[in-house]
Amino acid sequence: MSNKTYNQAEILELINQYNSTDRTTIKLNLKRILIEQGIKPKQIIELGYSSPNVYSWLANVNKNIPMFDQGLHISVAFDFSIEEFLKEI
Repeated sequence: MSNKTYNQAEILELINQYNSTDRTTIKLNLKRILIEQGIKPKQIIELGYSSPNVYSWLANVNKNIPMFDQGLHISVAFDFSIEEFLKEI
């Protein structure tokens, strides 16, 4: 459960950290999070994201990932920390 609040400087730092994290790391973490949380791609699509985008984020053939605001939206909707996307695995 994620109840952390951030001040403006921390948000800016988090955005910069997200944007400088290797895209492969974020993609692998997205897949891990979906498995651990039992989230289905359809549930992310129901948040308003297009099906091609969501499946592109999960595909092994490219480096497409959710932008920071999209990752934040997903983490809030499913109650996990945005920092989960940044973990080294």
